[in-house]
Order: sequence, then C-alpha cells, then structure tokens
Amino acid sequence: MIQTPPSLRYSGRIAALDIARGIAVLGMFAAHVGPERDGLSGWFLDLADGRSSILFATLAGVSLAILTGRNVPYTGVEFLQAKVRIFTRAALLIAISGVLALMNDIVALILTFYATWFVLAIPFLQWRPRNLFILAGGCWILGPIAATYLNVFFEKAGLYSMGDSSGFLVDTLINGTYVGLVYMGFVFAGLGIGRLDLADRSVAATLAPIGSSLAILGYGTAFLLTKMGMGPTWEDYGSSFVDSGDLGWRTDGMGPEWDPSVSAPSLDMFLGAEPHSGTILEAIGSGGFAIAIIGFLLLGGPILGKVLYPIASVGSMPLSAYSFHIIAIWAIPALVFPDSFAPLAWLVGATLVLCSAWRLVLGRGPLERLLHVASTRASQITAPPPYTPLPVAPNGESPRQ
Repeated sequence: MIQTPPSLRYSGRIAALDIARGIAVLGMFAAHVGPERDGLSGWFLDLADGRSSILFATLAGVSLAILTGRNVPYTGVEFLQAKVRIFTRAALLIAISGVLALMNDIVALILTFYATWFVLAIPFLQWRPRNLFILAGGCWILGPIAATYLNVFFEKAGLYSMGDSSGFLVDTLINGTYVGLVYMGFVFAGLGIGRLDLADRSVAATLAPIGSSLAILGYGTAFLLTKMGMGPTWEDYGSSFVDSGDLGWRTDGMGPEWDPSVSAPSLDMFLGAEPHSGTILEAIGSGGFAIAIIGFLLLGGPILGKVLYPIASVGSMPLSAYSFHIIAIWAIPALVFPDSFAPLAWLVGATLVLCSAWRLVLGRGPLERLLHVASTRASQITAPPPYTPLPVAPNGESPRQ
C-alpha cells in the first residue's frame, strides 16, 4: 500500500470546522433554551434538536483525526503520544461533565458520551477513510436494531444494574439519550472525513452532495412512510409494556428473571426520523445533514472564518461555550422553559461576544487550554535510545561486566 508522505499532511486551523462546531454548540443552545415550538420558529427549533448533537459527534471524529495526524496518521511514538492525549482528554471531559451535572437537571449532558466515543474510536484510528465510512454506515443501519433489541432483552431478563460501572456502559452505548451504538457511526464518519485532505476543494465538493443526498434519503423516506401510515408516532418509540399484574414471574433467588410484560416494539419503530429517536432513517438523514454542513462550509474557504468570526470563535472553544450555557441555565431562572425567544437571543449574543473577545485577546478557550496543557504534559513520551551491542573481545567472548 502506498503511504502518503507526512509532507503532504494538511496543516493550520480550518475555519470551516470552527464554524461547524459553533453552529453545533449554538444549535444545542436553541434546543435547550428555546420557547414553546410553534410555526416557523418551532420548525427552526426542531431543526436544531437532535441534529446539533449529531453534528457535534461528527466533528468529534474530525477532531480525533486532527489529533492523530490529519490525512497522514501518526505512527510509532507520535501515535502513542496521540493516544495518551485522547485518554487524558476523555478523563478530563468526564470530570468536567461531573461538575456540570451538579448544576443541571434539565439538559442531557453530552460530554461523558463524547469522552466515551473518543476512547472507543482508538482501535480504528489508523483505518483508511473508505473503511471508516463503511463502518459508519454499518453503525447507522445495525446500531438502532442492536440497541433496540438489547434493551428489550435486558428489560425482559431484569439485567439492568443500579447505577454502577456496568450501568455507565449501558447508558453510553445502548439506552442513553445519545445511543453509542448509533452515534459511533457519526464519529467514524467524522474520522473518515478528517483523514481526507481537507485542503483539497475537490473533497469538499464531494462531501456536500453526498451529505445532501443522504439527508434527502433518510428524511425523505421517513416522510413518505409516515404519510403512508407506516411510520411510528413519538409515543411508539421503545419497548412496550402491559399491565401483567401479579403473574408470579419474579423469583426470590438470584437467577434470571423473564418479564412477560415486556415485548419488542413493532418494525414500524425503525421507519421514523424524529430527533433522538435513534432510528435507521434518523441516523442516515442526520448523518448526511452533518456531512453536508461540513462540506458546504469547506467550500466556502478561509474567508468564512472572517465573515463569521463570532460563530468561528464559539467553535474554537466549544467545550467552554457548552459549559458556559449549562452554568447559565443553572444560574438564570429566565432561561428555563422561557415564553419567548428573548432569553435564547441574550444567551447566544452573550456567548458570541464573550468568545470573540476571549479569542481575540487570549486565543485558546479556558477549558480548551486546560485539556491542551494536561494532555500534552501527559503525553511527553520519548523514544527509547537505539540499541548498542556490547563490544566483542578478539576471542569471540563478550567482556565481563
């Protein structure tokens, strides 16, 4: 296989990716702080709901590619250092999410999921883009099916834990707000995008129509099926339960339990595309939507970074901006279930101004600086010195030590 020389690695900060991150973060603001959804404004909020987190996950994959060599993956010590940086960042994200969770009982925090996806992606960091895209498609198609029926099995067998480490894995992979078996497809897609030469405009010109086609395929199919009466309503998502009464199915022992009141959902459940529904068509549509946004922004070129400087500033420090909005929701009652768009407008405006000023004066965001410094120090690994054989005496014997 012909290897791309490191000299052809694209470099520099890519404004389009910062803008995409900014859009994803501000979209989550809209999903969390927006008022009652009605009319055109309701359509706008629905557009942000679910798709913002999926764009965020896709960009997480792009970030992984950048951390590990961009379009020319690192090898040797450089690759080991990159993996240590990823582990360190994941650990810090979990810690930051834990602090934010103390101030939050409204927003489904994404940071712990984000950290888990980082670690789960490590075995695939040196895969070729084509294989990563195939893997992403597999997660979009098989992930919703696997997650749904694993949930049914766990519920039926009474295998759910009481919040210990296994509960963490189940939440982040199978039944949390952001189902890892599906969302890893977005991470893999982003990782594949980041492994392409993003300095080549032909790449952007390919991503934009492919992403748009996938979005039309996913959302269009779901729309048509729903109009034909085949898609689910929102209440249909998930496992179904019936009041079984006291059927004597539970035991007092520690053996397996088999709950007859739990049944698998109908196949119609996989045909919708509602936000956070975790269906096949939502994954294809929203995944394509994220890819299209990245492609179109890349087509815009570096000039967009100047025209949309405030949004790019938010995207240059997404962790800080995201954490700021969680703290703001906790501290300002007006942001909780507001009656108008005014609180959202104030929050977005304040974030744009603060991030722009911080970036202009201090550069990297505060929490981004923490992750950078901590992960860089943790990854200070040097290659061992080259092996030097002991001198050999004239008689063929090694000298005594």
